[in-house]
Amino acid sequence: MHYINHIIEILLLPMKHKRNFLIFTAITFLAACTSSPFTELNSRDNFQLEEETSFKVQLNKDLLPVEMDPILIENLGDAVKEYLEGVGHRFSQDAAITIDVSVTTKEKIKYNDFRFYGYPMYRSYLYEPDRINTVPEFFLRISVRDEQSDKTLWTGLTKWRKGSSYAPTDMPSAEMLVENLLVNL
Repeated sequence: MHYINHIIEILLLPMKHKRNFLIFTAITFLAACTSSPFTELNSRDNFQLEEETSFKVQLNKDLLPVEMDPILIENLGDAVKEYLEGVGHRFSQDAAITIDVSVTTKEKIKYNDFRFYGYPMYRSYLYEPDRINTVPEFFLRISVRDEQSDKTLWTGLTKWRKGSSYAPTDMPSAEMLVENLLVNL
């Protein structure tokens, strides 16, 4: 009789591992599908950039916040130029289409209410840490503007926080962030 139990255990053990593997795979797939950077897009009359369009890139270096690295915005501008040239467009300094790349920052206020994390008796409120904390968020806006009509035809916005996996700290991550926006153009 114990041989039958041993055979059943041997047969059920791989099924248990298969079930755990399928659960792990499903959770990983769902996490991968939902983990994409924030993007907000808008266009005038469903604008699409035509093939072989000449463009120039304009950066907001003069209005760059102090927290931002000037090399970062240059990398983002180079990534925009490389991406659009890679999809078949031409870079020209006297083009009628301008790609505006602007980066800015905004402080997000986080409030921590510590009253519910501990028993309120014997608590020293004189030495309580600050409950309000600010976290800087960085925004990248890429806009396609027509110089002749002086109108914005397409715009895309994304944001990240310092230390985020989407932060453009080097050229490959800047290319990934720009591609995430411009793939919708």
